[in-house]
Amino acid sequence: MTIRSDILIAALLSAVCVTGCSGRADPPPSESPMLNVTHWTDRTELYMEYPPLAAGHTALFAVHLTTLGDFKPVTAGQARVEFTPETGGQPTSLVGPQPSRPGAFRVEGAPPAAGRYRWALVLDARGLSDRHDLGDITVFADEPTAVAEASKQPPEDAAAIAYLKEQQWTNEFATAGVQEAELRTSIRVPAVLDPLPGGEAVVAAPAPGRLMAEELPSIGDQVGAGAVLARLEPRLTASTDRATLIAEAAEAQAALEAARVEQTRAERLLADRAVPARRVEEAKRAMTVAEARVKAAEARLAQRDETLRTGGGAASGNAFVLRAPIAGRITDVMATLGAAYDEGAPLFKIARTDVLELKAFVPASETAAVRGLTAVSLEIPGRAEPLALRFRHVHDPGVLDPVTKALPVQMEVANSDGQLLIGQVGTAILHTGGRQRLPAVPKAAVLMEAGRPYVFVQIGGERFARRFVEITTRDADLVGIKSGVKPGERVVTRGAYDVQLASAAKGLPAEGHVH
Repeated sequence: MTIRSDILIAALLSAVCVTGCSGRADPPPSESPMLNVTHWTDRTELYMEYPPLAAGHTALFAVHLTTLGDFKPVTAGQARVEFTPETGGQPTSLVGPQPSRPGAFRVEGAPPAAGRYRWALVLDARGLSDRHDLGDITVFADEPTAVAEASKQPPEDAAAIAYLKEQQWTNEFATAGVQEAELRTSIRVPAVLDPLPGGEAVVAAPAPGRLMAEELPSIGDQVGAGAVLARLEPRLTASTDRATLIAEAAEAQAALEAARVEQTRAERLLADRAVPARRVEEAKRAMTVAEARVKAAEARLAQRDETLRTGGGAASGNAFVLRAPIAGRITDVMATLGAAYDEGAPLFKIARTDVLELKAFVPASETAAVRGLTAVSLEIPGRAEPLALRFRHVHDPGVLDPVTKALPVQMEVANSDGQLLIGQVGTAILHTGGRQRLPAVPKAAVLMEAGRPYVFVQIGGERFARRFVEITTRDADLVGIKSGVKPGERVVTRGAYDVQLASAAKGLPAEGHVH
């Protein structure tokens, strides 16, 4: 070991001893806190980060400017920070260069003398000039005092979601202000779609027989009233076979002719006094019985043919033609080709789908309000937007449902486009005709989680909070909010999913913004 090495080792040991024996090391220099401000005008959004302000000490203002027309960064121009004394006088301006990259402006300089000022951020750009008046600010006499005052600021919400301007500018993103609006009052109630009364039909076997058809209709087929569905060939029995009935009618007619001939002969013989009068009376009675038998045979034959016609269609040979009694869709097919069925067996089920009945279960406290409905829409699970309905014939039984204790208000709703399904359940939005003034947000801002509505509120330029809200009413593209947000706040209307993904991040990256 050389002498130089011995000296170096001794020096290192001495330094370690001094540090250890003193009981503490020199504290690292404290990092100055950063402040920020977010402000909106009708044209741009400002998000600016800056240090505590002390007279004579250079400060860097990191300025982020976004156009509210498309929520993209301002790409050119100059930004300047103005300080105007509260007591009046000429403002002091710090002017920055063109943006170092889209949206990111850098303004650097020493603020004016210690005191209270009204300050503003001014943007000068071709085709876009704007001014953000930021209220009052204090420039302190020295840096320690400025840092100490800045340290008294309340800490940022630890639950806030960080979503940087660079992310907002790159992805689909937009916000809108919460504003008070006069909206139509409405109530939201459970609802179900049923077929109209008389809007369902069952085609049954009109007589015992075997089902035949060239091709059976399928479930979902649209059929018109009177459309042929199938044929039913009745069982051949002595009482129902048409040929047998024709023969019986012919026999009765022949018997009638014989009775008529016998009556004529008896009357002639009576006139010649060859037979007693009793013989003519017997002939007349036989004639009456024969006429009755002819009428009965003809009636049975006519009744059979009429049964063929009214049993679902016109008579066709010895088979019933089954026809659709109403226009609609085939909802069930119970028939099988070649199978035998008893009279009354259901074969087809048809439902009318162009008009349905909406049954809304209205709480007893709201029954008076729904007497004068002005508009109705239906929220259906899986659909992003409520479906506006054309309705008529609103009626109710005047009796509360014994299970739900609600009034089942029913109405006919048009379904020409087939978007509604029988048996579908949802939430009916019933506009009752009144109006109320309350905070409102665009419907695009409202998201759902486990049936609870919520919004993302922009609490700072790069900070967002998720808040559950209570919806009072919906009117066109606006949603009335009872609680959760207030006028003046801004909510995310586009890009909420990206904000949700950003909630997994733990604050801003350590390196912050590049300016």
